[in-house]
Amino acid sequence: MPIALQTQHRPPIRGPGRLLLTLTGVALLLEAWLPGAPSRAGETDAPYPEYQVKAAFLYHFTKYVEWPPEALASAGPGLVLGVLGADPFQGAVEDVIRDRRVEGRPLSWKRFEDPPRPGECHVLFIGSSEHARLNKDLEKLKTMPILTVGESEDFGRAGGIAWFRLEGNKLRFAINLDAARRAGLKISSRLLGVATVVTDRDLGAG
Repeated sequence: MPIALQTQHRPPIRGPGRLLLTLTGVALLLEAWLPGAPSRAGETDAPYPEYQVKAAFLYHFTKYVEWPPEALASAGPGLVLGVLGADPFQGAVEDVIRDRRVEGRPLSWKRFEDPPRPGECHVLFIGSSEHARLNKDLEKLKTMPILTVGESEDFGRAGGIAWFRLEGNKLRFAINLDAARRAGLKISSRLLGVATVVTDRDLGAG
C-alpha cells in the first residue's frame, strides 16, 4: 500500500521515528526513517510531506543498486547522493542519511550546478525545476554510472533511469531497465518488485 502524501510545502519534522513505507505489500523492502513518523506499519495512511518521503526513497535506492567497481573506487569510501540545480528537499535528505551506511560506506548529500562527472555522484535527483535543460543534462549522464531520479514520465522518455509518480496522493515509482543498463547499473529484483518496470520501447524512446 503506497503512503499518502502532503504535496504542499512544510518544513522538515525533527525527531526520531520509524515508518514502514509499503508498496504493493512489501513493507520490509522500504522500511524508512522519517523524522517524527509513527512507528506502526498500519499507520501508513497518515500524510507526510512529499519530499520527506522522496528523501527516504533516495536513501533506500542506494541499498538495492549495484555500481560498477570503478564508480565506487573513484569516489573514495562513500556514496554520494546529489541534486542537480534547485534543491527542493529542505534538509530532508541529510536528515534521512545522517549516521547511516550502506555496505559499510558512509553517505553524503551534495548539490550540483552542472551534471557531475563519473565518480562524483551515485544517486542524482533532477527535479521538475530543471525541465528546460533536462534533455541536455540526461544526454550527458546517460552512460555514466549514476542512478538518475526524476519526477515525471517525461524524465523517463528523456533517458532518466527512475522517476516518481503521484497517483492522487499516493507515491509510486518507475524504473527503465534499458536506461539502467546503459549506465552500467544492476538493480536488485527486490526493488524492481515494487516498481513499475519499463523499457525504452514502452516509453517510445527506442
